[in-house]
Amino acid sequence: MVSKALSIYIHYPFCKSKCPYCDFNSHVREEVDHKIFLRAYEKELEFFAAKIGKRKVVTIFFGGGTPSLMPIFLVAGILKKISQLWQIDQHCEITLEANPTSSEGLKFKELRHAGINRLSMGIQSLNDEDLKFLGRNHSAKEAIQTIEIAAKIFDNFSFDLIYARPKQSLAAWKEELSRAIDFGTKHLSLYQLTIEKGTKFFAQFARQEFLMPDENLSAEFYEMTNEVTAKAGLQLYEISNYAKKNYQCQHNLVYWQGGDYLGIGAGAHSRIYLEGEVARSAIMMIHEPISWLEKVKNFSAGIQKIEKISAQELLEELILMGLRLSDGINDKIFIDHFCKKLEQIFDLEKLQKLEKQGLIKLSPDNIKIAEKSRLLTNQIINKVSEAVIAK
Repeated sequence: MVSKALSIYIHYPFCKSKCPYCDFNSHVREEVDHKIFLRAYEKELEFFAAKIGKRKVVTIFFGGGTPSLMPIFLVAGILKKISQLWQIDQHCEITLEANPTSSEGLKFKELRHAGINRLSMGIQSLNDEDLKFLGRNHSAKEAIQTIEIAAKIFDNFSFDLIYARPKQSLAAWKEELSRAIDFGTKHLSLYQLTIEKGTKFFAQFARQEFLMPDENLSAEFYEMTNEVTAKAGLQLYEISNYAKKNYQCQHNLVYWQGGDYLGIGAGAHSRIYLEGEVARSAIMMIHEPISWLEKVKNFSAGIQKIEKISAQELLEELILMGLRLSDGINDKIFIDHFCKKLEQIFDLEKLQKLEKQGLIKLSPDNIKIAEKSRLLTNQIINKVSEAVIAK
């Protein structure tokens, strides 16, 4: 079983508008009764506190949706309830996702005072034309102003950019990325645009309203991105995430390294060991916010389903998530979950063969994808999974 450390994810499902590329659980509402939602979040936290027992909270993450739309009393109230139920580590990373509009930027000081110590901003582009294409509500000027405000209030802040956009050239992306780096952020999340089923972009792409970069150009975008960030001292530590030393997102590392996390709110997910249970639980909350609210009101938690994760499923998850990291998977993860070392989990001959092919780097206590093979991550994950010793 993993340690008693706990990470908590709070899902705020509301946005001012739905971005055409977004397939997250987000909903547009004109009015939200935040007092009712605060009580619902509190009830759900209380419910799970009784199920998982004493823990030390090491990270908290407010995601969405657009959490920067939350009134300050809601953020502060949730953090207060968490502190009443569990011990909070003195170095606890508390992140909130924010949109870079001028109105939300004005709240940054209040958010910092409420307890948020890390901000993650959805900038997405520094060009007005591309922001319009991406369906964003802010301008490039607003984005830059908001970054400057964040830099004065938060030592630890990050922002997202989407690249490999239709009609975008390598030169244009290099210039935009260099501008982003010049703001001095110690963390960047850089995602290639993907077309997800159920989004507005999916329908537009099917109608051939725009074209996407081909596989070779996408690879060139990725390689150049890694080169530019590395020169700036932002090290690639996960497929799409770059950071200065000691500024990796600790909350996301919990996901990728197989730690326990509790998801609260509509559509949130958990991977957690409930108190007294040997098998890990996968918990999914009701997706639709009002339906979730009603179930919390009547049953104290808006659970849609709870499933026990088999040892085989858990191992597959750990491989899938862990190999996304540049540092790969360490022995400790397997020992924590299975009381077994790497050599007891895998057929070493098969792994050594993958190493000879230049796909992975292997040591007695670690597996990681070779740097030059990062573009083949998905295929390599499948090959490593095939090297698991059959039970």
